[in-house]
Formats: sequence, structure tokens, C-alpha cells
Amino acid sequence: MNLPSMNISPQFHWRTEQRNGLEFIVLRCETPAQNITSREAWIAPSRGSNLCRFSVGNQHIIDFEQELLLKYDFTGTPVLYPTPNRVRNGIFRYHGKNFVQSKKNVMIYEHGLVHNESWNYQEPVVSSSSVTLKTWIDFNKFSAAFDAFPFIHRLALEFCLTETGIKIAYTIENQDEQAIPFGFGLHPYFNRLCGDQGTFIELPADSIMDYTSDLLPTGKLIAVDHTIFDLRNKTNIGMLDLDHVFTGVTNGKYAQVIYSDLGLRVQLLTTDDFSHLVLYSPRGAGFFCLENQTCSTDAHNLYERGFKTESGLKLVPVGKVHTGSVTYLIIKE
Repeated sequence: MNLPSMNISPQFHWRTEQRNGLEFIVLRCETPAQNITSREAWIAPSRGSNLCRFSVGNQHIIDFEQELLLKYDFTGTPVLYPTPNRVRNGIFRYHGKNFVQSKKNVMIYEHGLVHNESWNYQEPVVSSSSVTLKTWIDFNKFSAAFDAFPFIHRLALEFCLTETGIKIAYTIENQDEQAIPFGFGLHPYFNRLCGDQGTFIELPADSIMDYTSDLLPTGKLIAVDHTIFDLRNKTNIGMLDLDHVFTGVTNGKYAQVIYSDLGLRVQLLTTDDFSHLVLYSPRGAGFFCLENQTCSTDAHNLYERGFKTESGLKLVPVGKVHTGSVTYLIIKE
């Protein structure tokens, strides 16, 4: 007798969640097999298109604090654009011109202009292998951020949840008559799910950026060999208390978060434009941040001072489109 085959193909869904006035678009993947757990991504378009939560089963790998999100503070996965991390005195210089990073009469000293803006979005699209949400924000004369970054363009994100993880692709469409100088980054707050002793990272970078007392890069690169910054092998997060910019990532290798007690790894796969990584690991906190960036801290100012390669600043030519992506790949061991 032929028994019917069991369908264990993953199923993809989406829904909306309302929490204290906040709306989340929740993307979900579930597989009807006992040894495979669900994946879920909570995204808040109205709070900077923030990937607030990324879960595997009941484990929140990336998570947020609702009170901070209500205040547009840093939690979840803030989108860093067009100036990841700090800008010296809130002003960057490019091609001999100063760009004051002020929005709604408030100076912006770090993390860019879009993480506290409301983004547009389309209804998610479900297929047999994924569920995808597209969000976007426009820079034009009607935009709150346009005075600080006066380049006409659209920044779009695409969150694609699959059985193996979530891919966040960004696209910059240049609608201006000049090239757009930008930096893009993601600032995920990873939970220390296995505590200080059972949570590890690998960061395959050859160098860190020398920095001033206010954590701004000088332009000089320092080799990590024989220093506490050599994280190229599995390193316990509890040993680290850092807020540093890494670069010189070995080709074909990617940063990883390792939860040893859970038999779970998260690999941070990126396109080649992500040349820098920031590790923020405050001692005693329940989180740490491993931030893929296309550029350095204070990139525009470094570029203007002649450190073009070290800055990592990227340009979108007139009439062109630039794309890149970060994927949080789940590996069960």
C-alpha cells in the first residue's frame, strides 16, 4: 500500500500587530515538521522601517524595547543613513561644502536621518519560498531630512523572510542631477541568549580604525594581530567591552553570532559594498550590536580629508541605482 507523502514545505504568512499604538508588519515562516521551528520578523515602518524583532522559535535573536521605540530611540534594528554612526560636530564636509545635520531644528550627531521617520510600505507579497515586505522613504524638497541631505532620491528596503533567515536589501535610486555620497548601515541589537559565557562572536577583520577620545576615526588603520581586537576566532562576548570600527574583512568570510547552548549560529552575509563593521558590546548589558556598514564612522569628513579608501564612502552616479544587502542566516548545529 502506498502511503500519502507528508508535505513539509514551509508555509509563509504575514499579519499586522498593534501594540500601544504601534503597528508592526509581522512576516512568518513555519514548517510542519517537529524538528524545524518557526521564523518571524516584526517590522515597524512608522518607526524608521525598523526590524524590531527577529525570532527563531521562541528565541528572540534581535529584539526591541517598546518604550524606546515609542521615543524613536535606538532599539531593534535602526537603519543608519546617510551617515552611519557619529558625525563630527553634526556637520559633514563634501566637495568643499558644509552639510549641517539638522532636522526639525534639532542637531543630529549620530546614526543618520531616517531611523526616526515614518516610511511608506506596500502590502507584503507571499510566495512558496518567502514572504517579502517593501518599504521606502523619499528625499525631496518636502522631506524633513532634505535640508541636511539635499539630494533627490529614494531609499527603499526589502525584507525577505525565508526558511533560512531574513535578507534586508537596500536600494538607492538617484533622481538628482548630481552624484549622491552616502553611507548605509544596520544596527541590530542582538540578545545575549546564552548569557555572557555562552554567547560568542567571530569577526573576520584584519584592522580597526584608530580613533580620538570622542570615538571619531583619525584615518589610520591598526592591525588587530596580537591585540584584544583580534576577533577572527570564536570569542566570548562577556570578555569584550568595545565600541570600535573594524575593516579589512577577509574575502568570503562573514561575522557570526554563536549561541553555543542553543546549537544556533547567525551568519551576517553581506554584499561587497559592506566594507566596515562596528562592534558595540557594553559590559553588563543584555545585548550587543554587530553593525554592518558600507562606510566608516564620520565617512564624509574622512573622504574630504583624503582618506577615501579608509572612509568607505559610496557614490550613486546620476541616473543610476545602487543596491546591496545584509542577510541574517540561521544555521542549526
